[in-house]
Amino acid sequence: MASDVLISYLPNEVLEYILESDIMSAADVCNFGSTCTKFRNLVSSSNKLWKTKFLQRWPDLRDVFDNQRSFSWQCLYQIRLCFSRDLRHLLAEMSWKFHKREEISNSELSDFGKMKQMNEYGYEFMVNELMSIVYDDDVCSNLTQKYYAEKVMHYVRQQHLKEEWQDFLALDPEDQLLEKGAVLVAQWCQPMVDVTYKDIAAQLDNIAVEVKRKLFMEHNNHPIFSVPMDRLELWRNKTISGNQWRPFESQQIISAMCTVLFQHMGFHGNNEMYYSAVNSYINKVLEDRRGIPITLSIVFESVARRLGVKCEPVSLPAHFLLRWREKYNTEESGELSPYYYIDVFNGGQFLTKRSCPRYSPDSQCPMRGMSVSPATPVQVIERMANNLEVAGRQRTQMNGRGARLRSALELLNLVNPTDMNCILHLARFYMLYNMDLSDLMSSIIKLQHDLEPRARDQAKHIIQMLQVYESHHSKDTADSIREIEPKLRTEDVAYAVGMIMRHRQFNYICVIYGWDPMCAASADWIRQMGVENLPLKSQQPFYNVLVEDGSTRYAAQENLEVADKPVWVNHLEVGRYFEKFCKIYYIPNAEKQLEYPQDDEVRLRFGAFAKST
Repeated sequence: MASDVLISYLPNEVLEYILESDIMSAADVCNFGSTCTKFRNLVSSSNKLWKTKFLQRWPDLRDVFDNQRSFSWQCLYQIRLCFSRDLRHLLAEMSWKFHKREEISNSELSDFGKMKQMNEYGYEFMVNELMSIVYDDDVCSNLTQKYYAEKVMHYVRQQHLKEEWQDFLALDPEDQLLEKGAVLVAQWCQPMVDVTYKDIAAQLDNIAVEVKRKLFMEHNNHPIFSVPMDRLELWRNKTISGNQWRPFESQQIISAMCTVLFQHMGFHGNNEMYYSAVNSYINKVLEDRRGIPITLSIVFESVARRLGVKCEPVSLPAHFLLRWREKYNTEESGELSPYYYIDVFNGGQFLTKRSCPRYSPDSQCPMRGMSVSPATPVQVIERMANNLEVAGRQRTQMNGRGARLRSALELLNLVNPTDMNCILHLARFYMLYNMDLSDLMSSIIKLQHDLEPRARDQAKHIIQMLQVYESHHSKDTADSIREIEPKLRTEDVAYAVGMIMRHRQFNYICVIYGWDPMCAASADWIRQMGVENLPLKSQQPFYNVLVEDGSTRYAAQENLEVADKPVWVNHLEVGRYFEKFCKIYYIPNAEKQLEYPQDDEVRLRFGAFAKST
């Protein structure tokens, strides 16, 4: 009888097949191996089994490992498991250390950098683990862990991209592609998004295919259709020194590009949200098909290059254009052919200096009388970083505004480390958020002797400013992690930390993360906000609230009421104060519980009442 056959009699191949099932966890496999010597030998010796278990648990790491190398997959599984444990241990310590800090210095996250360096795949393991924490299935729980996981991800990604940037600078000029630089910018500014050059290049390839399809419909005898694949691949991966076609053939390609990009695919300039940071992210521009002149130009140039047409980026004070000329190599004719400018922000208009429209009634054409060199990839990326700084200072998008500005300034400092204005802005940002300045100080000291006299004087001024700040910083840092003093409720305090409220006058939804029994703001703020015009004036509880638009406000008790329909408050700082959203209110994390120990009873009473109605 088949039912009488013991499992120990089954061939190893059959046992491996069973153990490789995705319903069998690694723990199940180990337990199976502990039952007898035969099974232990099978489990410990099957590299294929452990590779399967590894990739079942961490499928996003599939492309990390070189297929040409041999690995001990059981050993890798153990290393990755220990990596997860150690990383989560470091994360668990962060809330106590940094709960009073909105921004965390890079030097304070150096333990994560050291951990990353301890393993050949430390960066990939860390990114994979942090992503799994932030994007787990339970979006309403472990909010504090997710909040600090994002902070660490910013640090880890950007430390890695600093190395990538140095590699980019070391490339030969023909290998410094604009889209590669644009991908670095997108990765820097979106650490929680998986942006890869492979994916961006594939999207640009697809656009080039569509252009060729359009070109074939109109000019099926164009020589591009007889070009060998290896030559097309060369244009894809390297800059080209000139057009690969006769002038009218290049014009046919450009015409087809404009039709496909701006008419069929709908790429256009984003006039409504010009200063939004997403306009500078190449992945978002390709996804939304809208952007600003510089990113649309990068898309256009990258597609044109794939089709054998050379376009040069031109960075003007008030605009960013592409230019094209019939011949870049003048050896045959002995004279330069005129430039034509392509305004991709305005539907790919083909312009000359004489026909370029005026950009305002009071100014002349920005190209008039100008003879500019094409912008290098580094200059293009620097301009993108400048655009991101401008976007970071806009108050139209408050959610994460500080983090975006910091990211833009640090990117600008990376791309142009001798820019004293950027260093000054970065220093002021660090001081505003009580951050460590030692790395910035060291970099200024190293470069000041190589600066021009005027910039050297500015560097000395900045160093003096930083030294004054540093003399107070150590004390401020010690104070920031002092013991939490509990705040005890008074009879007048009606609401509790974690309750979701609506402002009676402005109708915004918010969540309380702190309160004072009476207004603790300065006299200037009280006067400016008209607090004394309220019926209860400043002699009433005031609440610190996180608002759904990303702002943080201080509201009088009489202006707040419990929200009829409690909802998730979309504010990036929620995880700094709260551990869980339970549909009715937020549950504070351990540090916030210690700060407001008596609020728990009020929340529970409110929750019981809400469930009964």
